[in-house]
Amino acid sequence: MKNNNRDLIPFPMDDLTIVNTTSSLYSYENMVKDLGKLEATYQGKIKVQAIATTKDKRNVYEVIIGNPNNEKHILIHAGIHAREHMTTLLVMKQMEYYLYCFESGTYDSKTYHELFHNITFHILPMVNPDGISISQYGLGKIKSENIKKDIKEWFKRDKTTGVTTKSFESYLKYWKANAGGVDLNRNFNYGWDEFVGLSSPGAEKYKGKTVESEPETKALVELTKRIRPIVAISYHATGSVIYWDYGQEGEIRKTCKALVERISKTTGYEIKYAATDKQDAAGYGDWAVMVEQIPSATIEIGIRQAPLSIREFQRIWNENRQMWASLADHYQ
Repeated sequence: MKNNNRDLIPFPMDDLTIVNTTSSLYSYENMVKDLGKLEATYQGKIKVQAIATTKDKRNVYEVIIGNPNNEKHILIHAGIHAREHMTTLLVMKQMEYYLYCFESGTYDSKTYHELFHNITFHILPMVNPDGISISQYGLGKIKSENIKKDIKEWFKRDKTTGVTTKSFESYLKYWKANAGGVDLNRNFNYGWDEFVGLSSPGAEKYKGKTVESEPETKALVELTKRIRPIVAISYHATGSVIYWDYGQEGEIRKTCKALVERISKTTGYEIKYAATDKQDAAGYGDWAVMVEQIPSATIEIGIRQAPLSIREFQRIWNENRQMWASLADHYQ
């Protein structure tokens, strides 16, 4: 599908000097450092706060851009699946871009300042920092010896039972779960009972012992309930498609359909209409729409299998640069 964003013109990326987009290994440490630089550079426009601590003692950060007292809030999260860590790099670059271009940037002949004056953005750039550290660096950056031991045992079990045929290095590179071996996007309270997956912790497809068993999941749920966003966006990889159909009906279906049509026009991504299969249940989007009645969509960036190569980033950036502005315009 052709990208219909009328303001999609080349942007001089060299003007954005904080978030480095030359490597796909954008780590937790990189993100923390860059959040500090963004706070120092754009004082009064951005607030960063930790909303959870992971099993390996990393923070899950919420970034607030805009007046917290606004009635309209937009929630965007990324990095919930470890090997899809380029989504973190994307939203961090979006963050820097909109802070830098707040006064001069335009969308559909409106300035960003006009579009954002009554809307507050809540960004969770890395929901799963432990898992991303595993995917990027193996066990080298895992601090807990117990976690390292568990992961080695899970690999031996999965290798023995045929769950994986990968080497240990590859098993970690394609890791999706958190440090507890739980797939965070199968840990939400809609379709959790129906989802089968795997019965034990590991790299992927384990839903956890109970609904919202993980600190990362709890934090995302609590934030969503607290701010009641007008829309919740989940960034994943890969496919360059938009998922949205969770079986919703009535007004919420109409609202979600209009949302994904807007996203498709902005990014050029294909809309997937198939209702969620039970084997893809218990995700954040399912819960947000079906339980909380919050319009939601999942945007899958990239083409090749995650982890994505940095060679894909420029195209992904061009497709998603105007997403925040487009969402704000949609909900004026």
